[in-house]
Amino acid sequence: MDIPYSRGILVPARGSTPNGRTLATCDNGYMPSRISEATREACEQAWPDILASIEAGELIARSCAEYGLTVQCLMAYKRDSAELGRQWTAARAASASALEEMALETVSNSAIDSSYARVRVDTLKWAAAKRNPDHYADRSRHDINVRTIDYTQVLQRAERRLAAQAAGQVIEAEVLRPALAAITHSSESDAKSTS
Repeated sequence: MDIPYSRGILVPARGSTPNGRTLATCDNGYMPSRISEATREACEQAWPDILASIEAGELIARSCAEYGLTVQCLMAYKRDSAELGRQWTAARAASASALEEMALETVSNSAIDSSYARVRVDTLKWAAAKRNPDHYADRSRHDINVRTIDYTQVLQRAERRLAAQAAGQVIEAEVLRPALAAITHSSESDAKSTS
């Protein structure tokens, strides 16, 4: 079965999924920059279900294959909108808790070989840390924005104010007393003249 694409190229289907659907392929076989309208519609219809399965910890390729899509086509569809990118990021972050649950189930299953269980748990921990590093990473990640402020000018102004204030106190004492005496003398003379 050939699948038509927006560039007018017919590409033979590359395989089928376990449920019998034909896999949609992209016209360059790798990461497409554009996808056909048929593939876009298929992605749009499968998008909520694929996000739900990813949140449940399902592998992305397996989730896409259930709907006859490739991961590359789904990534091209996701790049069409910032909102789709935010939904994708949220689903991957939410999948980390499902991976944590899988790791706990593996540890509690005594029928599993201990070396296999150790490798599986380590892999699930790694995947959870990649999908939600803020919560599951071994080391906590701190985003620190350091702003440097030059206090040189502030300090120079403060020193000038202190110097002026210190100099002003000496002048205040010498100038203020004669000025007060002159004001007092003039007010006394005004009082005598009015009486």
